[in-house]
Amino acid sequence: GTEQPPSSSLPLPTGVNLGSWLSLEDYFYVGPRGAAEVATPDDETVGMCLPPLHTGPDTGPMWNAETDLYGNLIDMEGGSVRDAIKIFHAFRTSFLDWEEELSQMAKLGIHHVRVPLSWCLTDHDPTNDDILGMEEDTADTSEKKGDYDAELHRRYTCVDPFFSSEAEAQKSDPTDDDDEVRWPAVPRPFLVSFLKVCAKHNIKVNFDLHTYPGGTSPGTFSGVWPRRPLFWKYDDPENVNDDVGRKLFRDFLTWVESLKKTDPAAFSGLGAITAMNEPAHLAGLFGPGSANPTVKSYLPSLPERVAKDYLVELNGNGETTQDTIVPDGPHLRALLWQRDAVALFRSTTLPDSGITLFINVHESIFTPSLVPADMDDDEKLAAATAIFGAWWAKTTTPEERATWAVIDMHRYHAWGPTCQGTVDGPPTGNYTCGDEEGTAQTLGRCAGWAGMYRDVMNEQLGDDDSARLASAEFSASTHHSVLHSCTDTTTLRKTYLAQVEAGNDAGVELFWWSWKMPHGGAFRPAWSFKHFLHRLGIDGFGPDESEIICGR
Repeated sequence: GTEQPPSSSLPLPTGVNLGSWLSLEDYFYVGPRGAAEVATPDDETVGMCLPPLHTGPDTGPMWNAETDLYGNLIDMEGGSVRDAIKIFHAFRTSFLDWEEELSQMAKLGIHHVRVPLSWCLTDHDPTNDDILGMEEDTADTSEKKGDYDAELHRRYTCVDPFFSSEAEAQKSDPTDDDDEVRWPAVPRPFLVSFLKVCAKHNIKVNFDLHTYPGGTSPGTFSGVWPRRPLFWKYDDPENVNDDVGRKLFRDFLTWVESLKKTDPAAFSGLGAITAMNEPAHLAGLFGPGSANPTVKSYLPSLPERVAKDYLVELNGNGETTQDTIVPDGPHLRALLWQRDAVALFRSTTLPDSGITLFINVHESIFTPSLVPADMDDDEKLAAATAIFGAWWAKTTTPEERATWAVIDMHRYHAWGPTCQGTVDGPPTGNYTCGDEEGTAQTLGRCAGWAGMYRDVMNEQLGDDDSARLASAEFSASTHHSVLHSCTDTTTLRKTYLAQVEAGNDAGVELFWWSWKMPHGGAFRPAWSFKHFLHRLGIDGFGPDESEIICGR
């Protein structure tokens, strides 16, 4: 066999994600005989467990996303509000060995972690809350039991306001439990403790606000899957002070900013905030100009006056000299929200405190009609990147882009038809696993995306390499289906090295998705960084596995 490089000679990304910890995704918990697709179809339920207290069919339900899991843990036979809260808390506290694994990252040379985080936070701490230690049978009447559950819900959950609004609009009872969508809250004291341990190991945290009420995109990562996303339906750009999404982001910034005074040790562990993850992902698949023109998009267009004013702000009043203009379309709603997020961040003391803002954009927000049909996939991606560049140029200043404002475009070979490699080869994949020539040709072209990203942004921004660019999610996976994806170490190593070397050369900050997934079954070789490093033979890394068998 080939001698493996020591970790000191392995090119590394800027950081890693701690995915599906404080914002759940089902495919991390499918067990050894679980699902095949990273993006679960809407007619399947694949989440099998949430260890250590929920390990399989004898301890709880299968699940799609964290909201249905929480609700079904309560509704199942023998379930309760208290037990559901305890199941989530036990999972969160046991998912990561803070001292051991953060030390492991630091020794490897990883000093940045992106933490996908729910919008639903609480100041209450289940670790030392007497109410969770009460015996439930002390509530000896249904009235007392109802009061007890209501207090637990108040402390440790958030009602999704948009699904409640939908229920009210449909003339059903908005207080009916069947119409209520509750999110399990993440305790702020828990986040503060984590920040302190990260600071101890010289690791900076990027809190990525991965979810918002209603769901900002379709997919399990939205937290409400398979329910239809509602966030953008209730977005209110004409009343920015009262708009729910903007207020949540503003409140999060206020809390983070307060740590400078209330807990400087915790604040020293903070490095960045991501305002929203993949806003309106896949919105371009629906509505006029899309592949599904008769299907109403979950991303409504801005009010006409708001859209007109925003286009003038971006492109001028018909007198622009810029080569790329930002076109009209539903995508303007998400871009305007992101512009407002930048303005909110700018108004705080966080930029002067060395904290970075990541603004994540995704090309799937655009309808295909916005780019010429005769372009190939690489050309279309470059055209979309240019639109984002033109928008970013009007949203930030050169000084901001060189310091605290980072534009972030995720890039996975697993979802790029011209970048995929498969065990069965074409037409499922662009190359066959083990085909050295085909692998080299495809990786050479697809890893070149980082250079294109830098060149196109430089052209649009005029910043001569000074603008900070990121791709805060990538992996070594060659196909989104583990039935087809290459799993041999040779191909995975080549895929990883091609992307990291190209990203480093282009000055693109890369974050691997994700650090660990011990219950991810066949997904682990290409998606778990710990398991991938084990495959490479890096000292100190064993298999990413658990004593608990998920689904048993």
